[in-house]
Amino acid sequence: MEMANTVTNAKSSDPASTADFDDGGGQCGWYCWKPKFLQRLSTSKSFLFWICWAGGFQSFLINGLLNVCVSTIERRYDLTSTDSGMIIGCYDIASFLTVLPVSYLGGRKGACKPHWVGYGVLLLGIGSFVFATPHLTSGLYQASVKEQVINTCSLSVPSMNASCSTSDQLTAGLTGGWALQKFKYVFLVAQLIMGAGGAPLYTLGTAFIDENVSHKMQPIYSGIFYGSTMLGPALGYIAGGQLLRLYVDFDTISANEVGMAPGSSGWIGAWWLGFVIAGTLLCIAAIPLLAFPGELLGAKALAAAKEAEHSKTEDPEEYDDYDFKNDSKSTTPDGAISVGQSLRELPLAIKELATRWTFLFICLEQSCEAMLLAGFGAFLPKIIESQFSLSPAMAAIIVGGLVIPCGCGASYSGGYLIKHYRMRPRTILKMSCFLVSLSFIFSLAFMVYCPNQDFAGVTIPYSGKHELKIVSDCNAKCSCSLDTYDPICGIDNILYYSPCHAGCTSSHETLVNGSKSFAVYSNCSCITSPEYKRMKVMSGAEVDVMAARQTCTSAKCNHQLYLFTILLFLFLALVFMNSMPILSATLRSVPYNRRAFALGTQMIIWRLLGAIPGPMIFGLFIDSSCVLWSHTNNECGDNSDNSGSCLIYNNYSFSRAMVGLALVVKGFTFLFATLSWWFYTPPTVTKASNGVQEVAATSANPEAKTKEIYAYDNTAVDRNE
Repeated sequence: MEMANTVTNAKSSDPASTADFDDGGGQCGWYCWKPKFLQRLSTSKSFLFWICWAGGFQSFLINGLLNVCVSTIERRYDLTSTDSGMIIGCYDIASFLTVLPVSYLGGRKGACKPHWVGYGVLLLGIGSFVFATPHLTSGLYQASVKEQVINTCSLSVPSMNASCSTSDQLTAGLTGGWALQKFKYVFLVAQLIMGAGGAPLYTLGTAFIDENVSHKMQPIYSGIFYGSTMLGPALGYIAGGQLLRLYVDFDTISANEVGMAPGSSGWIGAWWLGFVIAGTLLCIAAIPLLAFPGELLGAKALAAAKEAEHSKTEDPEEYDDYDFKNDSKSTTPDGAISVGQSLRELPLAIKELATRWTFLFICLEQSCEAMLLAGFGAFLPKIIESQFSLSPAMAAIIVGGLVIPCGCGASYSGGYLIKHYRMRPRTILKMSCFLVSLSFIFSLAFMVYCPNQDFAGVTIPYSGKHELKIVSDCNAKCSCSLDTYDPICGIDNILYYSPCHAGCTSSHETLVNGSKSFAVYSNCSCITSPEYKRMKVMSGAEVDVMAARQTCTSAKCNHQLYLFTILLFLFLALVFMNSMPILSATLRSVPYNRRAFALGTQMIIWRLLGAIPGPMIFGLFIDSSCVLWSHTNNECGDNSDNSGSCLIYNNYSFSRAMVGLALVVKGFTFLFATLSWWFYTPPTVTKASNGVQEVAATSANPEAKTKEIYAYDNTAVDRNE
């Protein structure tokens, strides 16, 4: 509502929204069908609404929902974190490969930008549906096939090996796991489709807004659009976490029928449902976007007004670091035509940027920041879930609660500080160094962790034993299969691989709060605790319960989560706050007629060096701390080879891996930020207030003096201060 009021109040300032129908703008409609009632929607406000819808749900899908579901998808389809990192990185790979051709083809004269955006949004929706298809083709989750899973210890079944599982059971488990792992290729294809679909949204979409609103209203429209994309990830984290409270196969069988509840240790949530919802909403947004014409109502009158405005004499005080000497090479103030229309100038533009050390170091600095944001953005819910024994839903709520204040508030604060204190370029670069140094310190937040939950045969030996083997004397005669990971918590607050591995011979169903049922177990030979809990089960009998299908509580971790959340908030706030100094420094380190090209080049660099490899690198480090994989090549349960998804991480190793990675990347970030400040020289030639051009300082002539005009105070300052 606030967005609509803001744009409505500005109606008089936006010629595109008040023009008559025969002003030269195109007609709204689909192909030959262009009804009259649709023509009233051919306005910038209507386009803004639908592109905000599309941008919001694109970020909801890619930057929120997917990250929440990473750990759940890994467990469901036996994927490693390296696989997950590759899947997440495929979106940026596709976007990187398609953004230039899409921007060129969609930006040609006569091309209809809204149609390119609409088809891109449609691809996003299709990709989202493709991402959810493994749920329909992979069959029921193993816990849902209740009659096929032997959970308890059956002493009457002879064992081929007194101390190990049989080779047939192991082979069957590995074959089933490999069959599930093949679905990662479906996820990869879906991400590539969505990456290609998202390319025109932020390039052609923002360009179309700029073409159809006045200069005065353009920042408001762009701010509303990018604001909607900032809310998307937060909503994705929160909504995705709530959807994971639904059972994965709720459309076929209820959780009560399989004796599971959201607190159960083997719980898999409905990860796929969010992708179906997001895909539907994106396809809905594509329909009106495809109806918009190449020019909105009043577009020609607005273009004429802009041209008249540009033909006026420019005030040299309006732009700092402006290259007046070479201004004749560019036909527009933004300089895009000088590169876009004359491809012969492209090598010259690239060479000009490549020789500016400050620009190159800023690009490397942003690449490091992008690597951290991409890696932690992909795996932060999983890190919190694993390190503090939380459910995916709770981890998603925590991350979602941090995204809004850090992403919106901190970014705005960075820009406000630059404007309020009227910072010069060197001061902005110093501010970036300061923020990076602080975030380097707060990256130690990842040293906070909770000790591992006791896991029989994995983190602690079985009672009376010294070896860390899942199969022990107390369950050797049970012929337990390693194929079915169905963890239970014993009355001794120790986690067991399955009821069979706990030596439990009896299972029962009980109710929680009179509605939700979960399984409890009795007569467990591996649980030596003298304590037990007398409980009435659904059959009406009272049994001595020794274990239950739920997570164990950790009394050792009462305050670590609060400390970690506070430190993580400060770390993320500093990282996001540094985004505005980086942007401002980039714009002031290149000539004015190269700024648009510099931003495009910078985006390619930080995607290639940061956003794409970031999730993969993080995935490799996370996998290195795994102590129990879903499949093993050792028949005795020795976890010596990684295959499938990781079931248990060593929290200490996990924490140290994240700290080490954060410190190394932040160290390089600080190095590049310092070098960008050290090598800063103003763009080639500036113009003083008296109209005399003076030679600027360069790396070859650092002693040269020049004066720089700042529009905010009309004063000249020495650049070499």
